[in-house]
Amino acid sequence: MQGADRSVTIAIDELPDNVVIYKFEKNDFIFVDLNKNVEKTENISKKQLIGKKLTEVFPGVKEFGLFDVLLQVHEDGKARDLDTRLYKDEKLSGWRYNSVRKLPNGELIVFYKDMTRCKQMEEELYYLDKETVLERKKVQLLAQALEQTDDMVLITDANGIIEYVNDSVIEKTKYEREELIGNKTNIFKSGKHTQEFYKNLWETILAGKNYHNILIDKTKDDRLYYADLKITPLFDENRNIQNFVSTSTDITSRIEMEKELKKLATIDSLTEIYNRYKIDDAINIEIQRYKRYKEPFCILMFDIDHFKVVNDTYGHDIGDRVLKALSRLVLKHIRKTDIFGRWGGEEFVVILENTTKEKAVVIAEKIRKRVEAYTIDKKYKITISIGVAEYQEPQTREELVKKADDALYRAKQNGRNQVVAA
Repeated sequence: MQGADRSVTIAIDELPDNVVIYKFEKNDFIFVDLNKNVEKTENISKKQLIGKKLTEVFPGVKEFGLFDVLLQVHEDGKARDLDTRLYKDEKLSGWRYNSVRKLPNGELIVFYKDMTRCKQMEEELYYLDKETVLERKKVQLLAQALEQTDDMVLITDANGIIEYVNDSVIEKTKYEREELIGNKTNIFKSGKHTQEFYKNLWETILAGKNYHNILIDKTKDDRLYYADLKITPLFDENRNIQNFVSTSTDITSRIEMEKELKKLATIDSLTEIYNRYKIDDAINIEIQRYKRYKEPFCILMFDIDHFKVVNDTYGHDIGDRVLKALSRLVLKHIRKTDIFGRWGGEEFVVILENTTKEKAVVIAEKIRKRVEAYTIDKKYKITISIGVAEYQEPQTREELVKKADDALYRAKQNGRNQVVAA
């Protein structure tokens, strides 16, 4: 666990956003870690924050919604985003975008960035839209005011022809300004979205509505990146759409980190197969499918015979190599629809979809024989014992797992290296 914590710390220091990690304790959120960006932008050190309560450091945090969002994510694990207002001397001083996610260990990670300039632009565009005739020169002046922002700002005509891009677009997409002006926005198309996706985008903005979504776009040098995109339609005095203003932020590093966190939550770090949490979830899904469609399914629970001897004789490093090799071998000899994971220690589970107990026993025997015949690193021979259990309504997940575990126990009691069905 210490290694996992260290990898997260390194990763957050590499992110462009401000990142803070909290843990929930005694009805408050405690600062666990923060990246260098937070120290720089907030002019505060880790030592000043780590271990402190959020409500002590920011007494007014409960008034602006963030504390409630943290509580919601802590309770149900669902990711949430939130814009919060910043106040100084009781006056609105800016805006901040917060994205809250739950880590596999139960802690919360918050990505945030200053969105004051974007909000100012949105408000200015709204004012111009409602109260004045927006001339092209005004659009250009408004965009030039945002040249210093890290957000990508792009203005098109009503047909999607690019009329203006700020320096951030040039810097991040690697296109020259001359290559973009006069071109359509599909120059950034990555091929990762369907025609239906783009159809929905255009139907939304052509109806005069704001659009907000995450897109996968492509730079000139074919690098894919995730963009948090907002598109605002602008109208003339007759309510005809005259322009679209697009603001977007490159959130690739955040998305990649979220993918890694999701992987950590479902993948066993040693064997790189599913972990116990994922197997539990998959069994629950199979139970629900059985209740709906009455399709039979079974689980195989197996472990390595005399694995303690392997560790004691050759050391834990060799024991780890054996676990990895066994995982790769089993993956090669199960069906693509089967779900395979490490239950814990040297114990593994295979979920066999749409399979009766009789068929499951045949599959288990094939796996057992493959393992028995295999030599790991041309040195080490192992065998496995397998327990087989078929789901029967109204069993719970726990009852099904216990049935397979009891069958595995009998296989070991009967001399190991065999399959026993419950």
